[in-house]
Amino acid sequence: MEFVELTEKEFANYSKKSKYTSFFQMPEWAEVKKDNGWGHYYVGLKDKDKVVAATLLLHKRIKFFKNMFYAPRGFLLDYDNLEILEEFVKGIKKFLKDKNALFLKINPYVDYQERTVDGEIVPDTERTDLMNKLKELGFVHNGFYIDQDKKTDLEPRWISVLDINGMTMDELYSNMRKSCKWRINNSRKNSLKIIEADEDNLFEFKNLMKHTAERREFVDRPLSYYLNMFKILKKKNLVKVLLVEINFKELLDNSKNSLDENLKRQDELKEKGNKEKQLKELELEKERLDEKIKVLESTIEEYGEKKIIAGGWYMLYGREINYLFGASYKQFMKYNSQYLLQYEMISYAVDNKYEAFNFYGIDGNFSEDSKGFGLFDFKRGFNAKVHELVGEFDLVIDKGRYNLYRFSFALYKKIKKLFS
Repeated sequence: MEFVELTEKEFANYSKKSKYTSFFQMPEWAEVKKDNGWGHYYVGLKDKDKVVAATLLLHKRIKFFKNMFYAPRGFLLDYDNLEILEEFVKGIKKFLKDKNALFLKINPYVDYQERTVDGEIVPDTERTDLMNKLKELGFVHNGFYIDQDKKTDLEPRWISVLDINGMTMDELYSNMRKSCKWRINNSRKNSLKIIEADEDNLFEFKNLMKHTAERREFVDRPLSYYLNMFKILKKKNLVKVLLVEINFKELLDNSKNSLDENLKRQDELKEKGNKEKQLKELELEKERLDEKIKVLESTIEEYGEKKIIAGGWYMLYGREINYLFGASYKQFMKYNSQYLLQYEMISYAVDNKYEAFNFYGIDGNFSEDSKGFGLFDFKRGFNAKVHELVGEFDLVIDKGRYNLYRFSFALYKKIKKLFS
């Protein structure tokens, strides 16, 4: 077998068919990262001209140090074939030494152990063989974080994935939780409309992300970041950004019509007599409608007749659709717009023969009082299975400088936190 640099075409042909691929391992992602100062290489292992392993290698110069290399969600190879892994790493090491590398970071799209929808461990599924092999090959594991708040990895180790391979929407819907089904059905009664975003209205998604970042306490990106990624990926239909618009005026008119029907029904029952129980139920419904109308009138006065209230950013590559970013205004979450979004995109994935719908990052703490439980429970409602990945590893090329870099970086973070 021979370790070689691959052409972009060779890499793309292998990547898009790999069981372990993701949007992080596509040429267009290299283009996105190029505008953030990252260079890249495509490397692979060939057996008689057939590519049997490959990865995108991003690289960036670390000030005062050497080059940092990163294989995002890489490598792409058969992790059950430890011989190929060993041969590929052997070639990687030589390649990195020639490129004046400090270290290489990887975070493979491989389960550490199998989990259920509820996050429970499936016995006897732990990948100790792989973990031991990576350690033997010189990789340093960066630990198993549980809570997202304590996450130091570049990408989530805990994700939630719905297997849709060969499934119909009726079958997928039947497997969803009762509460999830109710919210999907409720969303359809709320005068919601899904709009596909373009460059001209992508700012609406950015506004949603800004609000969500403040609410959930994470650092958001500037509009230029989203625009650049969108322009690059849209050329080859590798991204969909969906917005949900609510029509408050239509919702108000429907509520007023329902109130008129309620009053008409009450009059009819009063004429018949002895209908106290039904009249009481209608009166309670009337009170609910009166309050709803009052709230909607106030909402229209403040926000106008229509408003974008939620959005989702979806990456389309390889065998799966990846729900990368989700955002919504807290005050309008009662309309269940995010349930409608996910249902429609899962339907799109089924129609277009994808094998999986990746809800992406969740917390690894599944207790109901944990900070991340709500997000996990939302994704669990669609019957998405928990995946605990093997995590992040560093392959150290220059041990002395690497240790100095780690010390310097840790010190920098402490100082930054102290003065933030």
